[in-house]
Amino acid sequence: MKLELIEWLTRLNDPGVLASLLNWKKASEVKDWYTSLSPEQKASIDRGLADAAAGRTVTSEEVWKRYGRSAKG
Repeated sequence: MKLELIEWLTRLNDPGVLASLLNWKKASEVKDWYTSLSPEQKASIDRGLADAAAGRTVTSEEVWKRYGRSAKG
């Protein structure tokens, strides 16, 4: 199977497909980012998830209003 893929890759000339494959390769090699977070960062994420589960959320429109900007631009 590996040899078949290697042979196919050597003949492949489509830059889009090659870029997609390279991006997939890089993404598959990345470690889980969550494990690199500090305990404080993990706690903050947990608080946010608990807030969302409890319905303590605001719409993006409310956030944009709070900061004096329009949600549409």
